[in-house]
Amino acid sequence: MVLPEPGVQTHIAVGNINLDISLSVDRLPGPEEVVFARDAWIGVGGAATNYAIAVAQLGQKPVLVAVAGREMERLGVVDTLRRRGVDVSRVKTVDRPSGVVVVMVVASDSHRSMVSMRGANEELLKYIEEEPLDSVSGECHVHMASVPPQALDFAPGGCTLSYDPGGEAFKRPKSLWSRLPRVDWMFINTPELKGMSGSGDLAAAYRLIESGLRRLVLKHGRGGATVVERGFCVTLDRTPVLEPVDVTGAGDAFDAAFN
Repeated sequence: MVLPEPGVQTHIAVGNINLDISLSVDRLPGPEEVVFARDAWIGVGGAATNYAIAVAQLGQKPVLVAVAGREMERLGVVDTLRRRGVDVSRVKTVDRPSGVVVVMVVASDSHRSMVSMRGANEELLKYIEEEPLDSVSGECHVHMASVPPQALDFAPGGCTLSYDPGGEAFKRPKSLWSRLPRVDWMFINTPELKGMSGSGDLAAAYRLIESGLRRLVLKHGRGGATVVERGFCVTLDRTPVLEPVDVTGAGDAFDAAFN
């Protein structure tokens, strides 16, 4: 792992690396129906990968920890990340299909439907257990995104730790609750908070704090975010400067800027 220049924080981003296919459509197809896309985009994605790219664009030092499928090197994805300023020394390539996400975005209202194949991402927990994450000298932050809560057990010491569970808030709420004391701050949106707690209000947010979480960042999309700590709560509401065409990855970029 290459150490950063003085004054630059290292961000260890742990999570998925995917091939993303994004289609802009007028409406979603019904059964046995074909609709034609207005536009298409193919590129690299995954919450931790998006985060690492955003960190590099913000002038910091991202180290991506992920497991890539066999197509990633063949298509030059890993080299592209390297050229964009991401340290890919901890991206492991295995002989399995790559993770793939297909996103269909309805152009009129930006409503999204997604289909995901985990592929090589399924080997991440085994990877970080067998090859522990390195601690680094200087300022260090670990961000885990859209990975099972068990991944928090393998965070290196000496670094602050943030977690954006994504869909894991719905799938493994009990496992997440038990690991809240390990996390310095967690990013979550209202539906995810409701999936964990049964409600998406501030009372539910404070229950997470009372269970050992130090700080909760409750994301409201275009409505800003609420930061909750013990004895402290503030909401920042900002109107978007530009109207987004597709908000895929926006939450990951927000996490990077916040951290």
